Amino acid sequence: MDVNCTVITGYHGTSSNYAESIEKHGLDPDKTHTRPDHWLGQGVYFFEDSDLAKWWACDISGKKYNQGSYPVIYQAQIQAPREEVLNLDNYKEYDLFLNRILEMQNEIECDAKNRMPVFSPEQQRAVYFDYYKKMYHISVIMYTFSKDCAKYGTFRTGEDLAQQKKLEKALNIAYHEKQICVSQKKCIKDLKVWYNGEDEVI
Repeated sequence: MDVNCTVITGYHGTSSNYAESIEKHGLDPDKTHTRPDHWLGQGVYFFEDSDLAKWWACDISGKKYNQGSYPVIYQAQIQAPREEVLNLDNYKEYDLFLNRILEMQNEIECDAKNRMPVFSPEQQRAVYFDYYKKMYHISVIMYTFSKDCAKYGTFRTGEDLAQQKKLEKALNIAYHEKQICVSQKKCIKDLKVWYNGEDEVI
């Protein structure tokens, strides 16, 4: 195996409504729905944990707009040259990313003369990541996000939920989920169905 290549096994959870397109075109970042608030910019998203991919697939398959569908999970090998991968869990890569984005932001503010575009935090996040990918030829971004509550955890409400959040804050702990955003189709290899919810439909 090429030591200058990053290889990750990823799991993409989706609804069966998209299965025909995926069978025809594969998982193609250019065919994904463009969203202004993607966590790591535009692309195809994978979980490193197959259980989280299954939770996501079951969750979206239950939405009204996916009525009558069932969950499907695809497994793939994500492969990219190391220089095309941004691992924000690595402090050195994270620091370099921050330095470059801060420099870019300062340049824009100097040139803008009070004409800076106004983004919501979610939109700003997606725009910055997409800009970074384009400027530095990044094909894969990965990061482990932290959440004080998650749908795949124990469901709590009211005082129980408040106590959970208070405890997590005191202990400085959280749910963690690693997400991998792939923006180039060439990086998605050996795609196969890992789980088909239709087999469980009675």
